[in-house]
Amino acid sequence: MTSRKPRKQSHLPQREAYTLEDLDQIKVLADPLRIRLLEAFCQERTTKQVADLLGEKATKLYHHVDALEKVGLIALARTRQNRGTVEKYYLAVARTFRADSRAFQPKRKGKNETSALRQMMSTIFDTTSAELASLIGRGEDATKGIEEEGILTFLEIRASKSELEEIRGKLQRIVQSVTRDVESATDSRQRRYRLTLAYYPLDDAG
Repeated sequence: MTSRKPRKQSHLPQREAYTLEDLDQIKVLADPLRIRLLEAFCQERTTKQVADLLGEKATKLYHHVDALEKVGLIALARTRQNRGTVEKYYLAVARTFRADSRAFQPKRKGKNETSALRQMMSTIFDTTSAELASLIGRGEDATKGIEEEGILTFLEIRASKSELEEIRGKLQRIVQSVTRDVESATDSRQRRYRLTLAYYPLDDAG
């Protein structure tokens, strides 16, 4: 097995998880490209490095990076002089992001916040749907890969309040565990997977 060089430790602290509570943050993530940028900046990178990773032009990304930094989702980790220019390395403020549970209580939200939240959620699930559709469109080999290596589940859960809270805790621990595994990975093959998770009430609390 070939191992890669360990990633340089950033001087900028990074949380395990970050809860989105601010309307401006939710609005920023209504753009699918910005969600991809936030994912890429979970490791310390320059805008140019992220552009190469995503197959985009760096000039297209600068104002999106500025938007993420402005609302506090990424931060400048360090700078480096390189051939007369200053390279700026950014890092996401956390390794995982989630919406505040109160975001699913529309009666407590204003019209603008509800609209922004809907757009952000639509962006997340539209991206997942498009990626799955692309895999299916590649033919039998890709479809077989989904069946053998992927997990696609849709179910309704009925349980008591305490049991539902236990399930929620288990799901959070799984996400945290996966995040730590990614951080400690040494395999240089860098195969990518998508994990999209939604766990939400279908009716009002009794």
